[in-house]
Amino acid sequence: MAEFEEGDEEISVEEKLQITQHYLLSSPPGQFQEVLADIRKIIPADILPDSLAGGIARVSNLKNAKVVTAPSGKKVVLTQAGEVDATHYLCPHTGTIFAVDHLTLTTSEAAATPSNEFEANEVMRGALQNAVNSYIISNYPCEASAAGVFTKDSDTYSVVIAGEKTSLKNFWSGRWSSSWTVNVADSSCTISGDIKVHIHYFEDGNLQLQSSKSVAAATLQFSSEADLGQKIVKHLQTEETALQNALEEMYSNMSNETFRSMRRLMPITRTKMEWNVNAVRMVRQVRK
Repeated sequence: MAEFEEGDEEISVEEKLQITQHYLLSSPPGQFQEVLADIRKIIPADILPDSLAGGIARVSNLKNAKVVTAPSGKKVVLTQAGEVDATHYLCPHTGTIFAVDHLTLTTSEAAATPSNEFEANEVMRGALQNAVNSYIISNYPCEASAAGVFTKDSDTYSVVIAGEKTSLKNFWSGRWSSSWTVNVADSSCTISGDIKVHIHYFEDGNLQLQSSKSVAAATLQFSSEADLGQKIVKHLQTEETALQNALEEMYSNMSNETFRSMRRLMPITRTKMEWNVNAVRMVRQVRK
């Protein structure tokens, strides 16, 4: 380890905390605990107590739509729209409140009374929840996946979908999440949202892909609550599939377009390299 030279100043505790928070909030999918363990090896223990680490973990969990298992056994996505307070969240499947330990991601029954958050628009919210539940089952084949529909006001709903898959022994992890705002008026609604992708591959290297897409507002017509749920799911699938196809096309074209634009068309000799083996052998014979 390099020693301080004369005139060097050690960074302050506040600066160490800012750097620590930056690394924790930039953790690849499913690797918050690994990054936290590594950081604690190089900073004094009193700088990052569990209480402070838990606060950073909460920010990370909400930012990345972390999926936990509620006491009821249901998968629930942690999101600002479903937060009662810093450690309590709504379960959109049962309408109850449960407690979360953000560091360990363990959950427990809450002493708070069941939420009445959904009572006013439960028919509409329930139809949307059932529709996105089916979408998750069909399109997110991973254990850590969930969807939640939350009421923001009498006519506005927040829809959050997330799926995360990790295989650290095989040196990769990934997360796909999207959040949508649905504004309902009579027999039509507008829907807009954002889709985020984060992939990490670190065998013999350290590569990360982070991509996002903002989806402009679209108007959907519907005849019933169930019909709206189906049309919203169809819209989500169309937009998410479009992003996935664009990423696949980018990778397929990378060798022909991106890499080609990065390398020199001709060597500095202004003569193309001759890859014909026989021609190379002939040149060697002539030089002899």
